[in-house]
Amino acid sequence: MKRQIKLAFVALAAIMMWSASCKDTTKSSANAGGNEITIAFYNVENIFDIENDPQTNDDDFTPTGKLEWTEDRYRTKLSRIAEVMGKMKSDFPDVIGMCEVENRKVLEDLIALPQLKAAKYKIIHKDSPDERGIDVALLYKSDVISEEDAAFIRVDIPEDPSERTRDILKAKLKIGGESIFFFVNHWPSRSGGQMESEFKRMAAARILKSAVEPLEKAGERVIIMGDFNDHPDNKSITEVLQASTNTGSGLYNLAAESHKNGVGSYWYKGEWGALDQFIVTPVLLTSSKGWVTSMSDFRFLKDPSILFTDNKGVERPNRTYVGDDYKGGYSDHLPIVLTLRKK
Repeated sequence: MKRQIKLAFVALAAIMMWSASCKDTTKSSANAGGNEITIAFYNVENIFDIENDPQTNDDDFTPTGKLEWTEDRYRTKLSRIAEVMGKMKSDFPDVIGMCEVENRKVLEDLIALPQLKAAKYKIIHKDSPDERGIDVALLYKSDVISEEDAAFIRVDIPEDPSERTRDILKAKLKIGGESIFFFVNHWPSRSGGQMESEFKRMAAARILKSAVEPLEKAGERVIIMGDFNDHPDNKSITEVLQASTNTGSGLYNLAAESHKNGVGSYWYKGEWGALDQFIVTPVLLTSSKGWVTSMSDFRFLKDPSILFTDNKGVERPNRTYVGDDYKGGYSDHLPIVLTLRKK
């Protein structure tokens, strides 16, 4: 009997040592960041809390506003966004940029959802001057990524000083021992017409270019993401930002070829357009060492579950509202997803 008890203790000790060894290995792997990471961007279409902010034009998104934005609808919206994040990567993206979030509270409510808690997201956010109160933000997995620096770049429109638009978020993150710079954008809308409003996006492009150019010249890894409210072939992108699909001419636009082929993130007047884009510095495409990516590592997340089919058989994004009519969908934009690999 004593011998059996002794053998049982030995076996138990061996199991405990094996279990601890597995945990240590997993932790070490997570801390290293692995050899592959997923970056995403998503225009989440108006995540507002239900409180009225007297400083912004958010009255419609309150329980007594014309959209009847209740706690239930707000919670449904958060769950919808978390659901989409799970489709970007099974354990959620490592870094995700967002736009059209009202404040830090909605981001805190989002990452507190049970399905997102394990991702251990940290938030980079600041209220912007936008008159509607919508902002850009960045979430990153804090167990594999560390924040080195963050800043918010004001976007002023010299030709229209009264314009109040979103800041550009600049963040420097350390991932797998390397630093990567991220710029999250939501440029002024096309309200009033694409040509009539183009000067606003040209101004935003000049501000972004001035912030990115020194990093590009220094050979830094830079990922620019956002809803630019312009397509990859518009002047703000091609002439001011100087982003193209030519690796020898500066910034590389990973969404440009897809847009040419009629693939995009936003449906408007019967056509898909790539308003949402990833633009990167050449080192991310040509380096023989460190984090790299390629055209084939970029995609629009056109998952059937976040689309609806109209009575003509055409698929388009399943929105939260169509006009004032509540549909309970996801967003009027599709997310974009990018994979980085470690050489």
